Amino acid sequence: MDMKIAVLGGAGLIGRVISTELVKRGHTVTVMDLVKPEFNVGDFVKVDLKEVSETAERLKGFDFVVNSAQYYFNLDAMKASLKAGVNYVDLGGLFWMTRKQLEMDKDFEREGLLALIGMGAEPGVTNVMASKVKEMYGVPLEIHLRDGWKSSLENFNWSVDTQLDEATMDAPIWDGEMKFLPPFSVSEEVNFSIGKIKTYLTIHSELATFPYTFPGVTKVDWMEGGTGFECVLLLGKLFGKDRGVLKDALRRNGLIGYRGVTPDEVEAAKISFVYENRKVISEFVSFPRGEFDGTQFVTGISPVIALEMGLKGEGVLPPEKVISPDPFLDSLRREGIEVSFRTL
Repeated sequence: MDMKIAVLGGAGLIGRVISTELVKRGHTVTVMDLVKPEFNVGDFVKVDLKEVSETAERLKGFDFVVNSAQYYFNLDAMKASLKAGVNYVDLGGLFWMTRKQLEMDKDFEREGLLALIGMGAEPGVTNVMASKVKEMYGVPLEIHLRDGWKSSLENFNWSVDTQLDEATMDAPIWDGEMKFLPPFSVSEEVNFSIGKIKTYLTIHSELATFPYTFPGVTKVDWMEGGTGFECVLLLGKLFGKDRGVLKDALRRNGLIGYRGVTPDEVEAAKISFVYENRKVISEFVSFPRGEFDGTQFVTGISPVIALEMGLKGEGVLPPEKVISPDPFLDSLRREGIEVSFRTL
């Protein structure tokens, strides 16, 4: 069924994937952003998410809003969607914003609307994989999420601000209660299907929901790493709050996105679920797809698959509360993304 979908931040690195894939599937797409996209997909409307009432007027009449803008504007995007009476999907809020978004649950529920938050890759696919393992064996004692990537390039392929936040904000861990540790203060070598990668403790959205959507879990943590990630830590320390200077320099040197080069980044996410008498290892691997690298593609295709499944629900909910695991994971596989589960 043809849906009418507004893609907020649709001119960006991930918004481009979402818009392109939706149009390929026959949906009517309007890209809404401050800047006109450098690609021709659907219509374009200029919006400033800080202007909630104006954005809401633009959103009226759409079936869904997919928010791929910088996560700092998630609350503004949700308020505009709520005011317009339109269902909402986003890619994540980096823990602290996710917590604020969950506070709007009753507002969306009251209007009979759904806000599906964190429906990218991580969070998103990771949440659905966790839901699948829960279906198989019940709630685990421990959940350990690891993410890694490899590339011959060191370009920023998604939000510079988000990556700098991950490298500089204290990282939550769940150990019977929420605790916070300095970023990069704990590391772990992980054997992914794409090879061994050193991962680091950072802030991430899954920690905002897993302790509560999987009641009884005693430990949850997240680590990530890959090509160029140690440099992000250094850049965060060097530039501090002067990120505008950094982003201008990156753009001048062609280091944001892939202008004139072919992306080759491969991404893998591996989750360990620990039970009293078994351990389950789940993993997905995403490869480059044309103009998009593996990270971009899996992040952008995930909300597209979710929308096409026919989303149902009311309130502000994470993927593990909304998405049926088997059809979603089967759709990922059909897109060339490897998904596996092993019980040890």
